[in-house]
Amino acid sequence: MKSKDQGGVVMKALPVIGMLAVLSGSIVFAHENATGVVKERMESMERFEELIERVFAMMHGELGYDADAVRRAATEIRDGAGRHMTALFPEGSGGSPSEARAEIWRDFDQFEDYAFMLASWSNELAENASGKPSGALPKRWEDAEMGPGMMQGGGMMRQGGPVFAAWHVAATCNACHSDFRKED
Repeated sequence: MKSKDQGGVVMKALPVIGMLAVLSGSIVFAHENATGVVKERMESMERFEELIERVFAMMHGELGYDADAVRRAATEIRDGAGRHMTALFPEGSGGSPSEARAEIWRDFDQFEDYAFMLASWSNELAENASGKPSGALPKRWEDAEMGPGMMQGGGMMRQGGPVFAAWHVAATCNACHSDFRKED
């Protein structure tokens, strides 16, 4: 028998579940219309999102912390970043259904910086996954922002460890999306 409190949690979660179903349906629709390199990069970015969400959930205690799972997630992101990521954005591959803004090709050097920064920070996360996850981390990965010096490999936390690296992985994704991804 459910307690009164458990029923309330379920009722509160229903609107969120419904919204996620609608959003995932629109993502699936966009991906169905995508082909070739556009589809490949959409699927890659969606996979990165799944991985970093799982890492954040572990660091917040919503899932049990598993250093090996964090290491595997970070390694997968690292391997898909850098040169691999930039290759998914050849000139002329914009336009619907792509979510890439034309600025990506006008400032490809900046995009490359983000791609290689993502590889570097995800590598650091893989290397530090066995460390104790301590320190402040936004609840949602989408809320991690670049701080002073982060583009140069520093940052406001400057403490190291898996939380520090996870923050930077998420902040790099968010900075790149802010500069180069169309708003939903």
